[in-house]
Amino acid sequence: MTLPTLFAAVIALATFCLAVVLPSADPDTYWHLASARWMVDHGQLLTRDPFSSTAANAPYSVGEWAGELVWYAAYLAGGWQGIAILRALVVAVTAFFTAQIVLLVQARPVFAIAPLLAALAIGKTTWTDRPQLFTLALFSLFLFVLLRSRLVTEARGRELWILPPLLLLWTNLHGGYAIGLALITLFGIDAVLRRAPPWRTLLAVLVAGVVLSTLNPEAFGPLGAAGHVTNPPRFIAEELPPDLFTPQGFTFGLLLVAALASAILAPDKFALIWVILLVPLIWLGLSAQRHLPLAAIPLAAYVAAAAPPALRHLWPSRGTGAAAASASRIAGPIAAGILLVAALAAVVVAVGLAPRAPDETAYPAAALAALRTAPRELLNEYDWGGYLIWNAPERPVFIDGRLFLYVPDVDNDYRALLELHPGFRAVLDARHVGTVLLRPDRPLVAYLVDAGWTVLARDERFVLLRRT
Repeated sequence: MTLPTLFAAVIALATFCLAVVLPSADPDTYWHLASARWMVDHGQLLTRDPFSSTAANAPYSVGEWAGELVWYAAYLAGGWQGIAILRALVVAVTAFFTAQIVLLVQARPVFAIAPLLAALAIGKTTWTDRPQLFTLALFSLFLFVLLRSRLVTEARGRELWILPPLLLLWTNLHGGYAIGLALITLFGIDAVLRRAPPWRTLLAVLVAGVVLSTLNPEAFGPLGAAGHVTNPPRFIAEELPPDLFTPQGFTFGLLLVAALASAILAPDKFALIWVILLVPLIWLGLSAQRHLPLAAIPLAAYVAAAAPPALRHLWPSRGTGAAAASASRIAGPIAAGILLVAALAAVVVAVGLAPRAPDETAYPAAALAALRTAPRELLNEYDWGGYLIWNAPERPVFIDGRLFLYVPDVDNDYRALLELHPGFRAVLDARHVGTVLLRPDRPLVAYLVDAGWTVLARDERFVLLRRT
């Protein structure tokens, strides 16, 4: 095992330990699991909505059907602990290939560690239990294969043919597979501009990837996925541009500043491939914070490669001497080996600490019993929809995280009710709402209580009301 591989393995195992102890808290996890449960119970893919009252039986294609089944298989195998272990495994794969990417351009781990950890920290916000996580892992794998082919094995290029089969897998795991096609395209542009022989291989791989990416029951297509990127729903928090005053946004800002400073001070390190790769990916990351980890991985690699020469330009070094260099070559593998053993031991401990239940502090768990006897037509919080689909499947929801099923009509009605828009009473009647499960501070709750609706249950998180 080479030193870079050993170092990457240590990083991956350490990241596994961090990820496996986190409880499940993502509201979308529940409806993904419920979708998979429905497919297993019925022996077919979802084609129409079975979970809501507002879009009941509407056409509903799940392009992420395989990703949902993988998560559900983990749940069946190990409950919520199985979910945590699968999450940690996917995150560890991401960390391993991210480390390998950084070490491709910076062979000395001491210079690679800071930008690498920054990239992993930025990606932590996407450590959620849903198919989106597969895109982060596959993106890092694609970038590693393409960058390695570009920098190390360009004359052969045979390893590029692993990408089309992976695209077939990716397109059925998660809708983010379009970024894989985009990566191949960017490296193809680089090869054409350099008149490098692999451009023909990259073109063939791209064509094969496009064809295989259509082999999805949803037939969503790369253009549809790209359309979501160019026109994201801004009322969803993760689709907003990154906030530099959050830890994730601030860390990305530091990486970006370091990259710009390095490009100015060490322009010889700013090769064409970095321009082609970083400009669109940074734009993608700045367009919506959910994409920020995708931009952070290549940005960290560039900083790892260019920052040391830039720093030497500012503060010239006299060198460390042959003896110190020799000692460093010996100490590096020994230290990495010790860390690998320690990381393996930590993994065993961390798996035992993996949570056996989700974090339900944000959900109306205490309302479930009363909800089952309430009228069928329910108005619920958007963030609670998935939780209710999973935990109260007999109660159709008004709205949940399956966004495109509800825009624009249902979403507009939902906002009209919660914000008391003119005509909200007509919406309440038109949707035949007989039960309301909302947060206590919603204006509609106060209105309905004053209007005589019966309070079935309440606590500091929710109020459950019934029309009288």
